[in-house]
Amino acid sequence: MELSFGEARTGIGGGICQLSNLIHWMAIHSPLVVIERANHSFDPFPDDGRVLPFGSGAAIFYNYIDLVLHNPTDRSFQLKLKVGETQLEGELLCDRERAYRYHVFEVGHRFVREGERVYRENEIWREVREKGQVGALVERERLYGNRVVVKYEVEEGAFEVT
Repeated sequence: MELSFGEARTGIGGGICQLSNLIHWMAIHSPLVVIERANHSFDPFPDDGRVLPFGSGAAIFYNYIDLVLHNPTDRSFQLKLKVGETQLEGELLCDRERAYRYHVFEVGHRFVREGERVYRENEIWREVREKGQVGALVERERLYGNRVVVKYEVEEGAFEVT
């Protein structure tokens, strides 16, 4: 399946965004900086077993849309990726122990009806904390705001009307 030009359709290359989603998820749990990232412009189907926040991925499309990361540190990072039994698996390795831990979460998730269209919205936030029991807060930042057209029926009462 490909998600392209506002529709879900059969095609070669579908699923490559799963790989970019994994790489992006690991990057935002590290000091790496996301320079370029895109999200799909629509939500094709309802969540089924979702474990990551909606809109926390990174869409790619050959020769047009990329995921670009920058390493502003003096540390070396290595991506290790493999295809597991039921999902992609990955590790982001570093040549030194990391000083911080990262927590990524969503805020303000909602469905909004505007006329005949329903949109899904949320914000993706990240907290950076010192490692250890107390884990003092170092930084709290809004990474992204998401707003996409929903392509499936949303239960009446599950959305706000504007």
